[in-house]
Amino acid sequence: MQDYFTDFDHFAQSWWPYAITLFISVVSAIRIYVGGTHCDSAHRIDGKNVIITGGASGIGLETAKELANRGAHVILAIRNAEKGRKAMEQIKKLTPGAQVVVKLLDMSDFSCIRDFADQIRNEYVKIDVLVNNAGIISHPHRKTVNGNELTFVTNYLGPFLLTHLLLPVLNKSDNGRVINISALAHFNGKLKLDDLNLENHFNEKDAFAQSKLALTVFTKHMASLYKGTNITFNSVSPGLVRDTGHIEKYSDFSKSFFTKLSVWPWMWLFLKTPKQGCQSIVYVAVEPSLNNVSGCYFRQVE
Repeated sequence: MQDYFTDFDHFAQSWWPYAITLFISVVSAIRIYVGGTHCDSAHRIDGKNVIITGGASGIGLETAKELANRGAHVILAIRNAEKGRKAMEQIKKLTPGAQVVVKLLDMSDFSCIRDFADQIRNEYVKIDVLVNNAGIISHPHRKTVNGNELTFVTNYLGPFLLTHLLLPVLNKSDNGRVINISALAHFNGKLKLDDLNLENHFNEKDAFAQSKLALTVFTKHMASLYKGTNITFNSVSPGLVRDTGHIEKYSDFSKSFFTKLSVWPWMWLFLKTPKQGCQSIVYVAVEPSLNNVSGCYFRQVE
């Protein structure tokens, strides 16, 4: 026992405890800073109808959890029925009595979008919040049946069509809100109007940036067109978020064990969790002071 205390005393007098403490403090500070602010609005939206596209996982699912907990009737618009069922079970487990339904929607298929919109208009008198969250990133070049590049369709043309088709029910809300999920990448985007499919030179990053820039410009334009109406249009950037499934599907990061081992610790350190990333979306969806705010771009203050 005496030897134990002697060894501990030697350790305590060395520089190792200070180095360990400093390391933990730095890592904790980075995680707190990167995580951003939490939505400080406690406002509830009981009885309001909210559509969240891509709500089966990642940021969409966390947004759905938060809004269901605030009393919203959440409509999960997703492509996969089984994933939608699991997402609904998660939400109801966290918030017993939560009002959640699942409806199938593929944002890359115009006919599916029209069918979804018809169903919503037939079943709901009004929609209070539309969160255009579904999107893809780092996807290889591929054209849809309509002849459009998949990333541009999913991230922009799909939300464009869905928003227009739902305008009649959004306008019946006292304060209809359209929230388009943009990305920091839109600052690097360029709209190639003569080659929107990027057939001359395709790059996954350029395709994503262009689609998010188009969505952000669309938000500003719709805000100007519908100024003075019951509908507001705003863009939200959740920041850099991990565990959304996009990297696992399409990035080279997931193809090699050694790449995963070297990259994921840095992603854990410098990227938000989906729950942290959804806070700005929740704020724009529920905050009463934003009733008449339209055409703005929101991002978390870190």
